[in-house]
Amino acid sequence: MKQDENNFFASNVALRATRKYKKEGNIMSDIMRMGRNPNYLGTWDIDELPNKEATLTIEKIVDEKVVDTLTGKDKMETLCYWTDSAFKPMILNITNKKRISKLYKTKDTEKLKGKSVIIGIEKVKAFGDIYEVLRIQTRMPKVTNAVKPKCEKCGKDINGAGNMSPEETASYTKKKYGKAMCSACATKAAKAVQS
Repeated sequence: MKQDENNFFASNVALRATRKYKKEGNIMSDIMRMGRNPNYLGTWDIDELPNKEATLTIEKIVDEKVVDTLTGKDKMETLCYWTDSAFKPMILNITNKKRISKLYKTKDTEKLKGKSVIIGIEKVKAFGDIYEVLRIQTRMPKVTNAVKPKCEKCGKDINGAGNMSPEETASYTKKKYGKAMCSACATKAAKAVQS
């Protein structure tokens, strides 16, 4: 009971501070900035990073009960956990769910495991005010230092072909020609099949 009272008190303090901040004519900062829930990712966690963005890899996406810091009641939320344990799980709202689904063209949470996303801060207008919120960015993260699959014919790295990633290209060529191949070797194999 004491913990619930503390959460409720902290939320009321945050709400009063937010109202005062608004009256002073400022753009409203994250509404949970003072009464933030320390268990979940918020704008305050991204604020100090370069470009106010973080590229994170999805470990899992699950529905869990979360205590609402304003009401003190449990509610079901969709949480996204990251492979980088330095970052707390993120509560996914409908906008962020749609962005992840559109980015990877799937709503299947199993297929989203291991996929990377860029999380940034955006200002949105809601309820007549402007808020800073976490948003999954609509652009794909750049893959850095990824180990590319090797061509089983010539030994060179396999690069993506068309809309396929290097891994998808390797899988496609292995299925089609019996070996994972780079585009040059796959082109030669295609010509040999046609002859």
